[in-house]
Amino acid sequence: MRRTLSRGPRSLLALTLALALFSTLAVACGGDNTDTAETQQSEQSQQADQAAASAQQQQQAQPIDAAEQQSASQASQQTAPAQEQAEQQQSQSPEQDAADQGQAQETDQPVSDPDRDTLLEGELFASMIGDDDTERVFRFEAAASAWLRIFVDGKGGMDPVLTLLDPEGVEIAVNDDLSTTNRDSLLIAQVPTEGLQFIRVQPFDSNSRGDFIIQVQTITIGADDDNAIIAVGTSADGRLNAPGDVDVFEFQVEEGQQVFVLVDGDTGVDVFAQLFQPGGDLLQIDDDGGHGLDSEIYFTAETAGLWRLEVWPASNKVGQRQLIGAYRVTVEEGLPTTAVNEAVASDLAAAALTFLEALRSGDSLTILALAGPEALTIWGWDDADDVGRDVQKIQSIDLGGEILQSVSFGDVLHSARGRVYLQFSEDDWMRFELIQLGGRWLVDDWAHSIGPPS
Repeated sequence: MRRTLSRGPRSLLALTLALALFSTLAVACGGDNTDTAETQQSEQSQQADQAAASAQQQQQAQPIDAAEQQSASQASQQTAPAQEQAEQQQSQSPEQDAADQGQAQETDQPVSDPDRDTLLEGELFASMIGDDDTERVFRFEAAASAWLRIFVDGKGGMDPVLTLLDPEGVEIAVNDDLSTTNRDSLLIAQVPTEGLQFIRVQPFDSNSRGDFIIQVQTITIGADDDNAIIAVGTSADGRLNAPGDVDVFEFQVEEGQQVFVLVDGDTGVDVFAQLFQPGGDLLQIDDDGGHGLDSEIYFTAETAGLWRLEVWPASNKVGQRQLIGAYRVTVEEGLPTTAVNEAVASDLAAAALTFLEALRSGDSLTILALAGPEALTIWGWDDADDVGRDVQKIQSIDLGGEILQSVSFGDVLHSARGRVYLQFSEDDWMRFELIQLGGRWLVDDWAHSIGPPS
């Protein structure tokens, strides 16, 4: 940039000299056209004077521009290592399936057009709510009874509130936060009538304006639920297609048999599991007892027969926390193995301690570097700026005092997953769920102020 600015005055100086030389030649060759030459010489002289004045002005202004460039260059050099570190950290986290996770992590670049308010199927559309705006309203063509999935990804401090209205302007569904920790908006709802539906995006408050990306998709609901009878020691795949979708799996268990049931959702899919005894009585329910948003149930059967497992979204209310998508049910004989060797336990504890210190200090870059795909989805983090947006909220949580001890566990079904408990007092523990990716342990989820590990 500095080279470009310094070239300008030199070019004008050369033009000035060229004009002067041309004037001299014109006078020398004037002959019978003396009057014409004199006129041309006068005009060219004026042009040369103007060019010289312009060059002088730019030369006088150049040191200021250069100083500004040098200052900006120094600032850029100072921030480059942090930016490079953040980019490297983000590249270490796997890509997330936005169609199932509520995260707009797409390979396509968002499109932006301030004059267009009609959204196209599946496109990522970048927009903003400025200081003088209170909302943005979009339109989307939908068939009668169609299911729409609408996601708004707020950037930086932007906190969106999403509302879907029918062609008459009647409210169908509204969503503020995707979850208790993620301030982005996600709703899945069925439109009653065909036509141009209205989608309204508003800031949560006057301090929540800014840039956002919106995406609308039409969901195809499967005609059949993923119901199946499976054998102990096997797995079966399923998919939660919409709010209220319930899948049922049955498996034969003998009296006294120890069984471990895992419902492992794709990254970002939030599953809820219920286990019923052969007589129909509810034995156990679990939401996030497994890794991240997964569900785990283990028991010793008191009755032989077909046990029934029901899987459904963590919320089946329209417009609320519907992280639907694919999952896998695994039924194994025996209880989960939790022992890990000393080296793995040390690595797990080190990653958990580093993450805790970053939470306490508000170190956004370290938090992002050690956040696994589940954590990125749960909190809605795309970059360090998004982490910084939530640091104050995180620090408002009781993160405990001095660490008395740490206890590390593994998982027999997933050798690349682990769990660490940090103890702060007799009854105050903090739990970290970790996943190994690329040879590194990343923190996928954490819970605070819980009881001792069971």
